[in-house]
Amino acid sequence: MYPGYREEVRKKIVEEAEALFMKRGYSATTMEEIAIRLGVTKAAIYQYYPGKADLFSAVAEYHRQRLAGILERSFANQDLMQGASILFDNLLEFINKSMEIYTDMMVVAMREKRLHTIMQEDLKGDLRIIEMFIEKQKDRGLIHSSIDSKNLAVACHALINGLMFDVMIGMDPTEAKRIWLDAIDDLLRVHDLI
Repeated sequence: MYPGYREEVRKKIVEEAEALFMKRGYSATTMEEIAIRLGVTKAAIYQYYPGKADLFSAVAEYHRQRLAGILERSFANQDLMQGASILFDNLLEFINKSMEIYTDMMVVAMREKRLHTIMQEDLKGDLRIIEMFIEKQKDRGLIHSSIDSKNLAVACHALINGLMFDVMIGMDPTEAKRIWLDAIDDLLRVHDLI
């Protein structure tokens, strides 16, 4: 083994699991299928991840890192309105690719306590990323310093997730984006009034 080998193997396992979870859903994907795609035994995967829920947790962390990257790229050298528009488009593309896994996981999480706990931790991680982003925008003077970053993170997360869910069940994406941008614009106007 060479330095970084275990991390490289972990990443390969996560990437294969993610691909199968996205294609087939959480419930329909087995550890055996993941092992077959990797060309290893189930036992080899269990050395890294004790169960499917643990592997899903690693996939969720991988997604969270992507979310952080999407946030950063969306708002790099942009004003908040341009960034909010790019963010919406990026999240819509991301959700369209991962709709199967998320809808399946929500159903499974209602009956599997371990997955439910993982999803709660995933939510906390997403909110931390958004809150840190808001703090950076406050430091830049784009969001008023008196606004509670944690509350705003929860509100933005709820709004974007609600709109993404609405799009998944048939809302016109253009209308959802308009609502998102109007809400951000309203926030900026409140900033200007304070």
